[in-house]
Amino acid sequence: MPLNLDTLEQWVSPSIRSLASKTVGPYKDDQAIRLDKGELPYPPSPKVVEAIAQAATTCNRYPAVLGGVLREKLAAYTGASPEQLIISNGSDDLIELIIKVFVQPGQQVLLPVPTFFVYWHATQVMGGVPVFVQRTPDFGLDVNALVAKVTPDTKVLYIANPNNPTANLVARETLVEVLNRVNCMVVVDECYFELCKTTIADLVDTYPHLIVLRSLSKSFGLAGLRIGYGIANPQVVDYLYRAAQLFPVNKVAIAAGIAALEDQAYVEANIQKILAETPRLQQALTDLGLQVHPSETNFLLVDTQPLNLQSKVLVKALQDQNIWVADFGSKPGLGNHYFRTAVGTPAENQALLKGLEVAISQSISV
Repeated sequence: MPLNLDTLEQWVSPSIRSLASKTVGPYKDDQAIRLDKGELPYPPSPKVVEAIAQAATTCNRYPAVLGGVLREKLAAYTGASPEQLIISNGSDDLIELIIKVFVQPGQQVLLPVPTFFVYWHATQVMGGVPVFVQRTPDFGLDVNALVAKVTPDTKVLYIANPNNPTANLVARETLVEVLNRVNCMVVVDECYFELCKTTIADLVDTYPHLIVLRSLSKSFGLAGLRIGYGIANPQVVDYLYRAAQLFPVNKVAIAAGIAALEDQAYVEANIQKILAETPRLQQALTDLGLQVHPSETNFLLVDTQPLNLQSKVLVKALQDQNIWVADFGSKPGLGNHYFRTAVGTPAENQALLKGLEVAISQSISV
């Protein structure tokens, strides 16, 4: 007798049943201005492309366990030892893996909001309980409020630094204060490190409950290959690797990561292009009547309140012009007047500004 679908649904973990279904978003063609994901607008190094082609010829063989040579290259790049490094299928994979290792169903994960949505999604997937703590008006950390929320059931605290989507940086001394005052794992997500050049990765031995996350997606231009890594005390890394997949990073990604790390001049040249464009885009958005928050990343958080327009109105008007930014209206910790845009190429940024002129004009006239 065929299984009843109602019965099948009862077999699914309650933490998974409670999640919303994933849907396919609107199609973006090759002409789209893609500023919604915070990606690097420039292609990877030609040396990366060459390494990918070479690696593809041996894809019939499994990749190296624990990342092989890529782990050694990351150690040289970061100044950490190989034993302090774990490589993953993007930092999203590590975010979930950390919860898998340290959080049991029903236990809590502390999240200062607004912040990266994957933190609470991964928490819910693993049966944990996300606990939101509002950031200060300038999106800084309210350390006293965070500490007040820590209970014996609090197992992990996630802090994005710089924060996503607000783009601001928390000072090192504030993070050290948090590390000294909370009794749980503290994960500092530094996936925009190459843009802000600020880190606390040197403290992972001083604070064994600290894990630092990094990524090759942003400044290295490898978002499509999914390479993330963590820096932590070797004992923490050991526990994480025990729970990880045997081959968390594929062979092509490993080869691309090695080549990218060996071409620092190319990476730095692209970073300088982004840093040069950022103040120009900030000023131009401000001239349109929008409020732009300070940024230590390759994206900007934009407040539409000064124009008395909800962000979803402008975001939809931009989509109608094939220009894509991310709507953050009404996300946890934010009101309904925020969108985030990456800093693109000069041409992409000009297209955004012209698109916003049209969108604002249409929206105000309605």
